[in-house]
Amino acid sequence: MPTLSKPRRRSRRLACENAYYEVFLDDLADDSGDVREYLVVAPKRSATYLVTGVAVLPVVKNRYALLRIYRHAIQDYSWEVPRGFVEDKEKSRQSVGRELYEETGLDCRSKSIRSLGYITPEAGALAARIHLFLAQDCWVKSPFNVREMGHQELRFLTEKQMAVMIQRSLIQDVSTIVAFHRSLRLKRLARPA
Repeated sequence: MPTLSKPRRRSRRLACENAYYEVFLDDLADDSGDVREYLVVAPKRSATYLVTGVAVLPVVKNRYALLRIYRHAIQDYSWEVPRGFVEDKEKSRQSVGRELYEETGLDCRSKSIRSLGYITPEAGALAARIHLFLAQDCWVKSPFNVREMGHQELRFLTEKQMAVMIQRSLIQDVSTIVAFHRSLRLKRLARPA
């Protein structure tokens, strides 16, 4: 098996930053040549394994809860699971309950929260991983109200409705799609043989 090599970073220049991200332009080199100004977007906060955020698929009375959010970058609305950044010195699992309640008003017991693994939302440019979770047996702790810019609606969908919306590209968010499919796999594995 051949030895895997990775490009060497010759230089890094900070292009811009805000409260959450730094944008770098890296000059890279390897045996095949050079790449100038390779774009890297790096969140300022991350936990172990470059986990910068969490996304949670909540289930309330056998229905999946999704948010309808206006996303400025794509100039359109998106159906998505609740998600957010990990805070300083906060573990991924702690972030789940906080984000779930802040964005939806939903709550669940910590023993009902299961890891669905990790994803890299855009490994070509984003220096980050998202830790996905399934939150089962959630309940409405407080009514949904818009707390964040762009958040429009909280909707509860059946498994079939979710599958149809994904098939028709009405749900395009990668965190939502992967969390849903991984949750179905867990459900199949939990069934008695």
